[in-house]
Amino acid sequence: MMDCAVQFLQGLTKFPTRRLFSRKERRPILLGAAFLLAFLLVIPGKALSQNVGSIKGTVTDAGSEEPLPGANVIVQNTDLGAATGSDGGFAIESIAPGQYTLEVSFIGFQAQSREVTVRSGEATQIRFALQPAVADLEETVVVGYTEKSRRELTSSVETVKEEDLDDITANDAASLLQGKSAGLYVTTGSGDPGATPSVRVRGTGSITAGADPLYVVDGTVSGGVRPDPSNIESITVLKDAAASAMYGSRAANGVILINTKQGARGTETSVSVEAKTGFGEIATGNFNVMNGSQLQNLHDQMGGPYEGANIGQDTDWVDLAFEPAMTNSIEASVNGGGENTSFYLSGNVYREEGTLIEDDLTRFGGRVNVSHDVSENFTVDARINGRYTDQNGNPTGAVYEAYTNLPWDDPYAEDGSLRTGNENDWIGRDNTNFLYPLQYNRSVNRQYDFNGTLELEYSILPWLSVATTSQATIQRDDSESYRDRRTQAGSGNDGEISNFYAESSTLLSSNQLNYDRSFGKHNTGAVLGFEYEANHFSNFSTEGGGVFPGLNVLNVASEPVSTGGGETKSIFLSGFSQVSYNYSQTYFATASFRRDGSSRFGQNNRYGNFWSISGSWAMDNETFLVDQDWLKELKLRASYGQTGNAQIGNFASRAIYDFGQPYNSQTGARPTNLGNPNLTWEVAKKANVGVDLNAFDRIDLSIDLYQRINEDLLQSVPQPAITGFTSQIQNIGRVRNRGVEVSLSTVNFQGGFRWTTDFNIGFNNNEVLELAGGEPINAGNQRIEEGEDLRTWYFRKWAGVDSETGEPLWEREITDEEGNVVDTELTSDYNEANRQKVGSATPDFTGGLRNSLEYKGITLSTFFNFVYGNDVYHSARELFDSDGGYLTYNYMELEDDWSRWQEPGDDATHPKPVPGGNNNSNSPSSRYLEDGSYLRLKSARLSYNIPGAWANSLNLESARVYASGENLLTFTDFSGMDPEVGLGGNAGTKYPISRRVTFGVGLNF
Repeated sequence: MMDCAVQFLQGLTKFPTRRLFSRKERRPILLGAAFLLAFLLVIPGKALSQNVGSIKGTVTDAGSEEPLPGANVIVQNTDLGAATGSDGGFAIESIAPGQYTLEVSFIGFQAQSREVTVRSGEATQIRFALQPAVADLEETVVVGYTEKSRRELTSSVETVKEEDLDDITANDAASLLQGKSAGLYVTTGSGDPGATPSVRVRGTGSITAGADPLYVVDGTVSGGVRPDPSNIESITVLKDAAASAMYGSRAANGVILINTKQGARGTETSVSVEAKTGFGEIATGNFNVMNGSQLQNLHDQMGGPYEGANIGQDTDWVDLAFEPAMTNSIEASVNGGGENTSFYLSGNVYREEGTLIEDDLTRFGGRVNVSHDVSENFTVDARINGRYTDQNGNPTGAVYEAYTNLPWDDPYAEDGSLRTGNENDWIGRDNTNFLYPLQYNRSVNRQYDFNGTLELEYSILPWLSVATTSQATIQRDDSESYRDRRTQAGSGNDGEISNFYAESSTLLSSNQLNYDRSFGKHNTGAVLGFEYEANHFSNFSTEGGGVFPGLNVLNVASEPVSTGGGETKSIFLSGFSQVSYNYSQTYFATASFRRDGSSRFGQNNRYGNFWSISGSWAMDNETFLVDQDWLKELKLRASYGQTGNAQIGNFASRAIYDFGQPYNSQTGARPTNLGNPNLTWEVAKKANVGVDLNAFDRIDLSIDLYQRINEDLLQSVPQPAITGFTSQIQNIGRVRNRGVEVSLSTVNFQGGFRWTTDFNIGFNNNEVLELAGGEPINAGNQRIEEGEDLRTWYFRKWAGVDSETGEPLWEREITDEEGNVVDTELTSDYNEANRQKVGSATPDFTGGLRNSLEYKGITLSTFFNFVYGNDVYHSARELFDSDGGYLTYNYMELEDDWSRWQEPGDDATHPKPVPGGNNNSNSPSSRYLEDGSYLRLKSARLSYNIPGAWANSLNLESARVYASGENLLTFTDFSGMDPEVGLGGNAGTKYPISRRVTFGVGLNF
């Protein structure tokens, strides 16, 4: 019937009505034809529907068998298509019978095409199982203030996706990145639940100024508030100048972009819930202190004051200080969208007990991301993020005392009460029992974070748009500390209570004009913007004494002890621009320029210019390679530019007086800072060349060679005493970092069984090129010197043990009249030995290795991170390995290949133990400098995606269960608890990291 209708209309249009009928006469004829058409097409609906068919199906992940919502399904050579819903299903209705080709695509997966046959009145069923792609060249990557596909990138960036981040349970986003990006060094020196890691992108280039990267969330500077890990979709690290110069004012140390989860327009509302619980215990590595009998044997050997003593007590202080701890979290989110609106709402509760007794962290967080198309040309995005954190800290010195206290001391009296440590029979040096004050004292920290962003975007023309973003960030920190007068800590002022309050706020306004237009094979883009940022910080602290026991509020204090407070402000003003061009998606070029002004710098030099230029060549698009189906991408990249660093105090350039110094009960002031009106930006000049290769859709390789030279360092320069000041911040000095980075992802097996590998490694060489006056800077046990690494250890050089006497030996350098070293000799006199360069705390290389095995919904993944070539100073050995230097402290057990000298001829690693110490053998020297290299099984995870039929029977779209372990194994020669000790490289008495096992379940409704 449809064929008849079509033939009728075709015949009607060809009929020569103009010749036979006038216009007035033709009108009823055309109306009659329209009614006839309606009768033929609409009235016999049942008969018509029998002549069309439909296609229905699902799209899933071939490995996990999870549905893929938002996948695009199109019928080739037609205008027909659909997007999958939250259950991965799709339907394409009213298709004429025939043969068609369906193509399915989804970001991060290989596109798939299938032939289908559509029959009249039938629904053709089809199922697509997509294989994950090793890399998606069309995936959008946020770079600076713009978005580009991977193919268009001319810069060095690396993106870590959600599935590669969720193997670690942490309360901070930076912790998730450890070992997962080449050239990114993440390290922490504490296992405390509230500890935040230190992060370096391609080494450290600053001396006095801060060297942390800039954090940007959803395209705007975070203002200090980072999203909860559960809300993160991906993290992108911007490494070279081409990627980071658009944030030029503070991008000298790299930029970390955090993208949060968003809803999707045109999808059904989906609810996700994930709950997990974990059990942790301390990981003490190779470090253990002695028990009572071992300590007794040592004292017998050295002939100490407790030689031959028969002390029956054997207290395990470490076991008293640390205990198994639980971690629990629950996260819930709702996302979806209609034709014009998308939304993502989430809430989470996270609680982590510290392995140290009376130490825990609880956090409540929530996020709302909403995007709405007011009209075809006008879009409004609103993002709100809030968080509350409450941490109870252990108010005693338990971390330290757990190792120093003697096993011979009993923490409990005969009646079961706690002893104070001041009893006459207490042997330990510090006379402390950390369990005693723990029953009275308390320490609480609370943090309130809020971040709100409103972004408006209007398309003036299809190729021209304007956007404005307003953001407010507010943070508040409160802390309370109570020290009971019955304890040693509170005895000085007959009981003490102190309160601290700090508040910071950031207001940001960013406005930009975006241009994006193509002319045939010529593709152009540009960004022009202006940004204003105002920061404010204030704090207040007070302490009162004379507090009656048990009353821990400030107004019960009988006398004030101290008060203090302060306020600072800073302003950044910026204009930025970028232009980009590519020809035929083959030749790419990008240039950017930014001018920044900051109130932190001197009145003569507040503004700085930052720029970059970069280009890339997509060789795979050339005629001599375009027919090579196995080659998906082969691209060469190069970039050069400069960025800035402003991580100094707000008034470092000003001459400052301190009015907090009363004199004779009168207001007084004294100068405290020598101003510098010429102080200006620290500048990082960055060069980068790289190559990207994607072959067989199974191998994805990126190699980068880089150099970064930080110039005009914001350095604290010593001043002559006659000035009345010890130092002044000046722009002087240079530091260079250069190295090689390799990132490799492979699909080793694909099909029902899938095995993928991700590997990255980053080599970095650090060198100080210039210092003020060429003079070295002594920084504790390290020395900053031209031609050396920034963190060079500077010690007396340990030479071992005299095999005849058991005395310690050091190396002494012999110099000529001009100060040149001409020879060395050994000495047992510590004071005769001279300090010299003996190593560096900077690793030679860092990286990570992940393997993932998938089969029928079961996934097993393991992730190792590694650090090599750094020297760690195990300063705790000055106390625990002192050769008798501290008779009333406990000692560490010797490693298997260590030995103490006992008689002439012994080839020992340790000098003869002597009461009071053996010739300063435990004083700072390279004796305690150890190799900090390690390989760690950071995580192992086994998960199972419940089959869809089972999940559907429970009214679920999907469900998964998993078990994971963290910090399970560490391979290292380091004698301490953990070779991961922070950037400084010093290993003292440490809050140990946790070895943890976690069980979880994720449900999608």
